[in-house]
Amino acid sequence: MKRTTILVYKDSTDPKKGLKEATQEEWSAILKSNKGLPMCERRCFIEDSFEDCGVIDRMFIEVSYDAYTEWHREDVLKGKNMNAKKEYRLLSMDCQIKGSDGESLMDTLSNDIDIESIVLTGMMYKELRKALDEWRPWANELLDYYLSGDKKRCAKILGEREGISAVTMHNRKKALEQFIKNFFGIGG
Repeated sequence: MKRTTILVYKDSTDPKKGLKEATQEEWSAILKSNKGLPMCERRCFIEDSFEDCGVIDRMFIEVSYDAYTEWHREDVLKGKNMNAKKEYRLLSMDCQIKGSDGESLMDTLSNDIDIESIVLTGMMYKELRKALDEWRPWANELLDYYLSGDKKRCAKILGEREGISAVTMHNRKKALEQFIKNFFGIGG
């Protein structure tokens, strides 16, 4: 069973007067009046859900615009974290390996390998690729040439294919290098 509760300011012009439970008609009127307004002029609500005696209670609580933006930032981050967790599986280092004589996962890992560094590098690489994709449509392809060792030939290949001058390709290469330096916080 679900229940929805909507808490709005008793006086929309003075939030200090507290909250009251809104009727469905009041809620509909608020949603209608919010439509088309810029976010900073709307009446803002945060959403919270919890279980109470087997009933899921979903609440919409009116808050200031500043409180809403903070809640929204945290909510988006929470969603990203949940999606990221789906890509990984946690294993206990004490977990025994099937078919071994009581060896644990920790016993099989080499001390010479910095697993944390490898994982972090992979995550940073993924974030760099995403940032490059959002920055310029040609950036990831140019990075591929750099990584394959074709930094010098790529200007000719891409320039001919896209019909752009050597100067433009040179500028793209410099821009890519600067973007990557900025991304990793490297001076220069």
